Amino acid sequence: MAEQPTEREVELRKLAAELGCSLSSTYGGSGDKQLEEEVIRRIQEAARSIRESRLWWIALIAAIASALSALAAWCAGNNRVRSQR
Repeated sequence: MAEQPTEREVELRKLAAELGCSLSSTYGGSGDKQLEEEVIRRIQEAARSIRESRLWWIALIAAIASALSALAAWCAGNNRVRSQR
């Protein structure tokens, strides 16, 4: 007979589901209990992936803002040179 999952296991499964983790192949040898270490590792990997994805977007936005700032400075410099002629 299978054991009832503990509150910690239930919470780990909920968090894994929220993060989109796959829980396949996370069961122990007897097949009735998930390997907690593997579930935690997958949760950590999913959280890291989400964090890296967000940082990638922030870096992209910062690069675009920098390019726009350089373009604005270049245009302002050209206008100043033209007005001095």
